[in-house]
Amino acid sequence: MDEYEEQRRREMEVQKARQMRIREKVPGRRATGKAKAGDIDAVLDEIKDEWAVVTDPDFNPVDLALQLLDDSSLGKDMDSFRRTKDMLSRAMKGSVDKHYQAFNAALPHHAALLSHLDATQSQIKDARNALQEAKEALGSKRADLVQLWSRNQTVEEMMRILDQIEHLKSVPDALESLILEKRLLQAAALLVRSLKLINKPDMLEIGAVSDLRSYLVGQETTLRDILVDELHSHLYLKSFWCESRWTVYSPNQQSFAAQEPREEGDGPDGSARPLSVSSPISPTTTRSTRLAKFLDDLALRPNDPPFDVNDSNYRQSLSGTGLGASMSGFGCSSTASTNALSALASSSNAQPRNPEADSFAYIEMLLESMAALGKLGTALDIVAQKLPGEIFSLIEVTIDEVSERAEYGRRGSMIGIMDSISIGGRGTDLSMLTTPAITTNALGIAGVAVAAALQRSPMNARCTIMNATNLRLAALESSTKALDQEILKDFFWTLYSKLIAVSEGLRVVYEVANRIGSRRDYKDSSGTKPGALFPLEEVWAPVQAEVRTLISDYITDEEQGAISGRNPISSINDVLREGRFNRDKGKPIFRFADTDAKLSTKALRQHEEELTRVLKDTVPGLVQGSENAVQATLAAVGTDDRLMGTGQHHRLLVHPNAFHVSVLFQPTLAFLDRIADTLPAGLETARASSSVLDEFVLKVYLPQLEEKVSALFHQTVTSPDAFEPDPASLALSPKPLVKASVQLIALINSLCTMLRTTPFHRENYSRLILTVIGKFYQRCSDRFYDLVSVKSEVSSDDDSRIALAAQWAQKAELGPCLSELLKMLSGDTTPPAKQQLCRQETHLENSLLGEGAVTKHDLVPSIRNVSALASLYHSVTWFADQLEALKGSSDDATSPLRLEPSSAISPTSPYLPLMNPIRSDEQLKLPLSSAMALRFQALHMTYVQLAELILYTIRIDIRCRVIHHLDLALRHGIYRIEREAAEPDPHIVDLNTELGSCDASLTSTLPELHRRFVFEGIGHLMQHLLISNARFIQSANELGIKKMMRNMLALQQNIKTITDDTQSTDFDRAKRYYSLFLLSPPDMLDAVRQKQEFTFDEYKAILDLRCGVQPSPTNGVAQAADRNYNMYLIELHGLELENSAEGG
Repeated sequence: MDEYEEQRRREMEVQKARQMRIREKVPGRRATGKAKAGDIDAVLDEIKDEWAVVTDPDFNPVDLALQLLDDSSLGKDMDSFRRTKDMLSRAMKGSVDKHYQAFNAALPHHAALLSHLDATQSQIKDARNALQEAKEALGSKRADLVQLWSRNQTVEEMMRILDQIEHLKSVPDALESLILEKRLLQAAALLVRSLKLINKPDMLEIGAVSDLRSYLVGQETTLRDILVDELHSHLYLKSFWCESRWTVYSPNQQSFAAQEPREEGDGPDGSARPLSVSSPISPTTTRSTRLAKFLDDLALRPNDPPFDVNDSNYRQSLSGTGLGASMSGFGCSSTASTNALSALASSSNAQPRNPEADSFAYIEMLLESMAALGKLGTALDIVAQKLPGEIFSLIEVTIDEVSERAEYGRRGSMIGIMDSISIGGRGTDLSMLTTPAITTNALGIAGVAVAAALQRSPMNARCTIMNATNLRLAALESSTKALDQEILKDFFWTLYSKLIAVSEGLRVVYEVANRIGSRRDYKDSSGTKPGALFPLEEVWAPVQAEVRTLISDYITDEEQGAISGRNPISSINDVLREGRFNRDKGKPIFRFADTDAKLSTKALRQHEEELTRVLKDTVPGLVQGSENAVQATLAAVGTDDRLMGTGQHHRLLVHPNAFHVSVLFQPTLAFLDRIADTLPAGLETARASSSVLDEFVLKVYLPQLEEKVSALFHQTVTSPDAFEPDPASLALSPKPLVKASVQLIALINSLCTMLRTTPFHRENYSRLILTVIGKFYQRCSDRFYDLVSVKSEVSSDDDSRIALAAQWAQKAELGPCLSELLKMLSGDTTPPAKQQLCRQETHLENSLLGEGAVTKHDLVPSIRNVSALASLYHSVTWFADQLEALKGSSDDATSPLRLEPSSAISPTSPYLPLMNPIRSDEQLKLPLSSAMALRFQALHMTYVQLAELILYTIRIDIRCRVIHHLDLALRHGIYRIEREAAEPDPHIVDLNTELGSCDASLTSTLPELHRRFVFEGIGHLMQHLLISNARFIQSANELGIKKMMRNMLALQQNIKTITDDTQSTDFDRAKRYYSLFLLSPPDMLDAVRQKQEFTFDEYKAILDLRCGVQPSPTNGVAQAADRNYNMYLIELHGLELENSAEGG
């Protein structure tokens, strides 16, 4: 039983799997298990569940029928079977009712499918029969087929040749169209392929194409000439499209603006990529210029020829597609025509821009065209041969342009002047050539100018002190006219900009030629080695020579004895001196190129027209119809003359001058800097070009500059008013300065500016500046000694000595005391400290004077000299301050200019020097080497010491005047009078007068601090002299003592108006001293006993006056009117001894 059930279960699983396969094969049945009741799917599910046996492929209906008839438990339910059958019938009927249209449409499709299968079967049967017949036909032999094949080959060859001839006939028109459209590479490709085709053996036998062959051979030479002319146009900036590669000079230009690369070539996504450091052939710089961009792109492109001359597909190679695709890298559009050469000419309508717009790419296209013709070496040889003449013509054109601008500038300046006069000063600069570099009327100081850039800032000389570094010496700065300087700047900046563009073009030719020559299949008719196609160093030599000649022409003046071939005409003096003079045949008398073009055209117009008419009648096509044949002939003759070396100099725009070298430094060095970046060996070339400047600066410019500076210095310091105060200098200082100091500071500033803009032999400039500083110190020292020198009383008039004040000022004893006093006055110090220094100075002066007296001849000769000394002191101090300002800061000590001599910066240096110009807000500095810095410091110290000597001399001379007049007042004054004196002593009046005059002059010439220093302690000195020199009074009475008091009052009032020191101007001590005279001798001794204020000698002097002591005229023994004098004197000695013992 178990086995039966197990077998039954396996049969049920098999039936289920069979039903599953059937359901999967039924189309459109949704086996989702979610069928609705009555659907065929639901019926099928029910059959699968209950009647799975009927779905078995091996179903036996007899077994099922027997089971249905069996009523036992092993049989099947008949009712369930019938219900399932009815449900299946209804589901089938519903499906048929629902999809009857689809069933109906399927019947014709089935019939059509059967008919197509029948037709295909018939075609296959026919094809099999045809193949059988062809096999039988091919198996038989026929002689006429060989003849038909040979004839077909001949006809095809004839058709090919006719087709080629037809295409060759259209080549001239297409060639001319391409040349006119400047699509020269396509023209070269077309010409080369046409020549290769027309020179084939089968074409050589056709006489009809001989004329065309001659035309194409001639066009090869013509195209080469056109390519060379186009290359010249872009190399030497003759084309309109080259104007963006160079710029005209702009005022105050200091460098060349880099030509930025074009935006559309930055990259496929529009973003600029960084430029590479090296070019295909030689290294270049990372400067972001158009040249660097081009060389970078050139290095990234594969080095393949733009087209294949040996292309076997002739029709495609001659079509616009082949050539246009090859030109896609050069900015030329491709064409879509593939069946005729006429389409190649008409393809220019699709061209987006002129191929000349990108000059460098156009030059590359020209060189590729020459290489395609096989004439690259020959064409580059022609370029190298014509380069000197082309550069000469370029310079001549630039000279004409600058000359026109200069003439326009002159006219504009005259119009501006006339307008400013007629319209109330409405002046407008119409040209850049009318702006002066300096302005000489800004301050009103003779010979001194202010830089124009610095003068534009608002400045009021009465209320604002101008910086002295703005000063320039007009005689040195204006060695050349401002207009000439601007013309030179315009010419050289513009010319150098053009030459830089030329050098970039030559670099492009060099790189592209070497790139082409490095190709494996490169061939050239000239036989030149690939690496030597365009030797750039040799080609650049004529340009370098032209630059050297131009610089020499403008800085070498023949009138000063320099050798030059610029003036070929001998002077009359030479002819008369030698009698028989032979002309140097190496110097030309004239050149055709120098003739007036307009005049020659007018004179030769009739003959030219007649010659042209005859040539057109006799030889048609020879004359090109040029209207400028005469000018072209003259230019050619001039070029031939130049190539022969008979005329290497240009017309000069301005007269040559050695001082033009300072104008040429900046443009020349900027030019050499760009050349060093542009040419492969640019640094060596730039050094070689700068050697002419180096040599000229050393041998010509510096000697002339030294001579001129020496003459200017001599003129400045020897003029009658050189050391006179100049009121106009109040714009530079609160007090007037001597003219020489202002002019020499302007001279030094001008030299510093030249030093800043001069890169060669800078140590010589520094030495020249230090020489000027040293010589001016000597002149100031001589001026000082001239002012303090006095004539001797007993010796001859020529013998002189210096004043006592100058002698004492140089004493080592007084120096520390006076310097300390000046330092105290500069700060805040207590009065006792100053009084102590004044007492120390008075003591030192008394020790220097000794028992002698200061005479009138010991003083500075006049108050005017004292005022001149004060002006000299202030000028020397101001000059020293300006020198200190010129000295480089401590940060500059580490710069190369301070560590090594400036002359080391020369063309042999690792890098070319390029000095930046002085900005308007930049402080002038004097860069010095270590040795020069030490010398400069020593010179500055001598000026400081000289200033101290002058100031000390003024102070000591004032004090000597006080000593002199007070000595006279006490020695020769009368103090025994019968009536009360109404006026002070005459010597006191003279002293007050002199002190007032000195104060007035010093107030206008010295700063307040130094004026106070001169008069500081003068009251203490007077008081000391009134007391210590009382011994010189002959005799006195009470009225005389009152006169002395009046003297003190007069001095006190005068000093109070001069100084602010109230403590030393009261004369209280002197008054107390002379009040002792009013006491009796015993009372005087009692006063001394109570308080000893004065010295023994001072007490003895007043005691002698009180007792009427008079020296004996015979033996010199003192005789006193008071008999008790000796006793008083002994008691005074005793009091002195007691005071000494107590003090000890």
